[in-house]
Amino acid sequence: MRKSELNSLYRQRGVSKFGLLMMFFMLASFFTVGLKVVPIYIDHNLIAGICEELIETGEAANMTTTDIRQRVSNSLRINNVSGFDLSNISMRRVNGAPEISINYERRVELFANLDIVAKFDTVLQ
Repeated sequence: MRKSELNSLYRQRGVSKFGLLMMFFMLASFFTVGLKVVPIYIDHNLIAGICEELIETGEAANMTTTDIRQRVSNSLRINNVSGFDLSNISMRRVNGAPEISINYERRVELFANLDIVAKFDTVLQ
């Protein structure tokens, strides 16, 4: 064998055990954080979508804040979403048009004493 072929074989040794362990640790961390964060955003998009649909169809113009909270509550029960406080939804009228505000924060324990906090402040017109 030539020296260049030996050099090439020497460089192509593969992943070390430490490198493999680090890749596994990084992937596990990524999936753990993803599995904790993604449901928070899915739930928020569901809540915002319900309220946005009420505004787009014009139903919110004839509803009170209690009616809107009841509609959201029914949809959350159907979609098996728990832990949302309906008092975080408020409605006011701006020039006769309804404006729904969704203002809350969700805190999810990542591990030990480290938490993930997501703050949502959505205004739908």
